[in-house]
Amino acid sequence: MSPNGTEVLNPIVAQCRRWYDSSRFQYLSMAVIILNGLVLGAVTFESVATRWGAALERLDKVFLAFFTVEVVIGLIAYAPRTWRYFASGWNIFDFTIVVAAYIPGLRENITIIRLLRLARIARLLRNIPSLRIILVAAKKAVPKSVGLFALMGVIMYLWAMLGWMAFGEDNPEQFGSIGQALLTLLQMVALDSIGNVIRTAMAHSLWAVPYCLTFIVFGAFLLLNILIGVVLASMEEAQKIEEENSGIAWEASDDTKLLLARLEELQNTVDRLAERRTPVDGDELERVTARD
Repeated sequence: MSPNGTEVLNPIVAQCRRWYDSSRFQYLSMAVIILNGLVLGAVTFESVATRWGAALERLDKVFLAFFTVEVVIGLIAYAPRTWRYFASGWNIFDFTIVVAAYIPGLRENITIIRLLRLARIARLLRNIPSLRIILVAAKKAVPKSVGLFALMGVIMYLWAMLGWMAFGEDNPEQFGSIGQALLTLLQMVALDSIGNVIRTAMAHSLWAVPYCLTFIVFGAFLLLNILIGVVLASMEEAQKIEEENSGIAWEASDDTKLLLARLEELQNTVDRLAERRTPVDGDELERVTARD
């Protein structure tokens, strides 16, 4: 969500809006995020951390300062209705990970600080449309796939029980318990060393061949292809959302949007009253503020 409006702007607000909407500024932000990720990766090497640890720590503070300035620019760009900045879930995410780095108790915790630094890399999802599409597609595909996952779980459990009853005594290594049978079936679904799995099972019983083949055809091929179809359909839907919303596919929650709409309506009422230069109309203002 980009700030826009026709009102007369303060020069600082106007400049912040130009920066905020500038593609160059977005590319700069993306470059800083990538550099931040490279620094995080470099710290994992003991030799680099020993030699350059202090310099990398100072560089991380520079990154945090840049992200802080970026958030401040975004807030100013939405002035005088600054709360509209939080209408976008991405803006809320940016604001949260930046502010959390300054909260006492959190900034002293090494683990939390590392997680916050890692979260900054996730901001790349905002700047790269193709990554946003994949994220939205995954979000939409998961609810649609719940039934498919449940069906897959039931089938695997039934086949595991059949395998335990049929081959448990002769082949305890693969079917000695329900857990071992499920692990064997999971290998077949993932097509992980499937030839070795079937040959090992055949050494104990030839009935393992139809048992494994029927499960592979139904589990690994049929159900997984259905899952791929669900994901592809979600990708198409996410692409349409990306195009319709001009690159903003992640909005704030309904409650947040309702609160922002009320604040917007209240601000409009105040602006109208200010333009008329008349005393505040209590009835008009009360109708806006007294809503549930």
